This record gives sequence, C-alpha cells and structure tokens, in this order.
Amino acid sequence: MKKLDILGDNGNLRNEEQVAIIQAGTVLSLCEKWLKQIEGTEAALTQKMMDLENEKDLFSKQKGYLEEELDYRKQALDQAYMKIQELEATLYNALQQDPGRRASESLNEVQREDLRAAVEKVRRQILRQSREFDSQILHERMELLQQAQQRIRELEDKIELQKRQLKEIEEKHSLCGLDDTPEPRNVDMKRAYGVYN
Repeated sequence: MKKLDILGDNGNLRNEEQVAIIQAGTVLSLCEKWLKQIEGTEAALTQKMMDLENEKDLFSKQKGYLEEELDYRKQALDQAYMKIQELEATLYNALQQDPGRRASESLNEVQREDLRAAVEKVRRQILRQSREFDSQILHERMELLQQAQQRIRELEDKIELQKRQLKEIEEKHSLCGLDDTPEPRNVDMKRAYGVYN
C-alpha cells in the first residue's frame, strides 16, 4: 500500500497509470478490510468449535454415568431376587419341621396352605413391583441415553459444518495472495481440529 502511495505521488506517470494505481489501492484497501473480517470470523468459529467439543465431551460423560447407573440398578434388583429366594427357602424349611417337636406352635394343614398362598402372593407382588420399577427406570434412562446420543450426533454435525466453514475461509484468505506465510497459531488450530488445505 505504501509503495502504491509512492507511485501515486510520481508526477511522471500518465493519467492511465495513475488511475490504475488508484484502483489498485482501492482494491487492496477492500482486501485488507475483508481479511480483517475473515480473521475475526475465523477466531469466532475456532472458539465455537472448542465450545462444541467441550459440550460433546460433557454429554459423553453423562452417557457413561447413565450406563453405570443402569448396571448398578440391575445388580441391586438381582440381589433383591436372591434375597426373596433365601427368605422363601427359610420359610419352607420352618414349615417342614416335625409337628411333634412344637405341637403347641405348629400349624394345621389349612393354615399352612393359607400361609403358603400369602407368601406366594407377597412374592409375586414384590417381583411385579420390582419389574415395574426396573422397567420404569430403564425406560427413563434409555430416553436420556437416546437424547444424549442425539445431542452428540447434532454436535458432531455442527463441528463438521464449522470445519468446512473454516476451510472455506482459509481458501478465501489464500486467494487474496496474502496467505503465503500463515501464522503458526492458525496452523496449529487447524491441525487440532483436523482442517487441512
């Protein structure tokens, strides 16, 4: 730009040459203004990409936590089933004791059948409630997992879009002829996000 100013001050130039110099100066001024806008847009896109990457990592961690919680609840339910079976076995053994050993405390056959029926009813109720609760928790967690996975896919799509936009900006920047010596910082940022010319 300074060289053009010096040439413009040269009184030996013809009118056509002076007009060409003025036009070249105008083009360079516009190009410099455009490059500043591109640099600002590039910085904003780079920051946006970093924010999207951080948000994606956060959702990935949340997905992992939900999967761990599902495993924990499944283990707790399995332990509850085992406890029910242990209680059933203990009660069955108690009912099978010799009636002569505790005649005053023994139950008649009708009472035993009623007790067995009551125990079976309670067992089924507990199992049904456990399955319903487990099904509800599983359904809720699966919805959250699907939402997290959908959000991760959306973030990945946005990141890819940002990468393409950043590459387009770099190509436009290069077309101005002022991109022969890119700053190391910009090169490192592009490599960090997998963007190459």
